[in-house]
Amino acid sequence: MKKFINKLFVSLLALGFFATTLFAYPQTMAEPGTAQDLAWVEEMALAPQSDTVESDLEAVLASRELARADADRQAAIGAATGEISRGSQSSSAPSQAPKSTASSSSATSDKKSAATSKSTASAAKASVKTSASSTTSKATAVINTAKKYIGVPYVWGGTTTSGFDCSGYTQYVFAQHGISLPRVSRDQYKVGTAVSYSNLKAGDLVFFSLDGDKVIDHVGIFLGNGQFINASSSKGVTIYTMGSYWQSHFIGAKRVF
Repeated sequence: MKKFINKLFVSLLALGFFATTLFAYPQTMAEPGTAQDLAWVEEMALAPQSDTVESDLEAVLASRELARADADRQAAIGAATGEISRGSQSSSAPSQAPKSTASSSSATSDKKSAATSKSTASAAKASVKTSASSTTSKATAVINTAKKYIGVPYVWGGTTTSGFDCSGYTQYVFAQHGISLPRVSRDQYKVGTAVSYSNLKAGDLVFFSLDGDKVIDHVGIFLGNGQFINASSSKGVTIYTMGSYWQSHFIGAKRVF
């Protein structure tokens, strides 16, 4: 009779535990601990019973506590896993920032490069303007010096203000401005930069072959407006217009600034 009562008590206790688990802790139904608890209850129902009800009750209560502890542990593990996953996602998000920074840095670099290019171009233009201005200034100074000696007589082989030949005159005038020229006209033609007739500028040296054999034998200084100054064998230092005669004997021009 005592064994029957014990079995009945255990069965009722198991049924109560099952109902409590089903309605009060539904989340524990999916946990591994629930299956273990049910297996334990079955074992209790089938196994030989203890002599006292109190020991069976204590065992059931202990088992319930273990089940709850296991459920809490599984819930904590799940929460921790979710936190780690969210942390991983949030930590990966800033990885896009360097792209923005790199893009911004690239844009800044491009702007600096463009500014540098503009600055370089401006400096180059300024340099060209300065160079052109300097050349024009030197040419003006040379022409002013050349005109000072208008009327000085022609002397073959002359290189002073007492008398000039054509190449002695040009050598003397340019020397007043720190430009050294060879002594004779054919050698003077070998220095400087070649200039076409259509591109002549004031201060350019103009060369002729008066004998018509294409050998340079005369030189003068271009003044602009189709005129040049030279030491002529018939008139001394004088200014001529480069008409058809002079153009027909023209060989070339050189710029020595």
